Amino acid sequence: GPDGRLMNPGHAIEAGWFLQQAAMRAEHPDLIELSRNMIRNAQDFGWDEEHGGLYYFVDSEGFSPVQLEWSMKLWWPHCEALYAHLLNYSLTSAPDDFAAFRKVDAYTFDHFVDPEHGGWYGYCDREGRVTHRFKGGPYKGCFHVPRALWLCWELLRNWPSRKS
Repeated sequence: GPDGRLMNPGHAIEAGWFLQQAAMRAEHPDLIELSRNMIRNAQDFGWDEEHGGLYYFVDSEGFSPVQLEWSMKLWWPHCEALYAHLLNYSLTSAPDDFAAFRKVDAYTFDHFVDPEHGGWYGYCDREGRVTHRFKGGPYKGCFHVPRALWLCWELLRNWPSRKS
């Protein structure tokens, strides 16, 4: 069975930036590096190379996950990835971290944002087509989008002071 093999790239990326912030506050270089790699690995493992976007679930051994929605692309993992990759780049200046940010940014703003009426859709199929036209509901509230955009803005606003 799939026990122990299920991975949610969005939660792994989110946990990575949580850990990154704690490691930075504690000035713990080994933990900073671990959290950087956690974000990078979750991105690499969870990215759909064929259609773009982060899968909702993946199996660590490459099998199809048992969750019916495994191949969907949801708004919130992309929100988490935007901030996580920008945070990594602010610490590393590594081209790969900036490239990961740009890749997630392009997918996110091409697929989730409603350019005509504003707001973000929450759910796309594997090919990136919006599956649910509503922009809020019992599982999609006003949290991940404003938090991600605010955290990215804060990071960019303070960019010169973060460089040593």
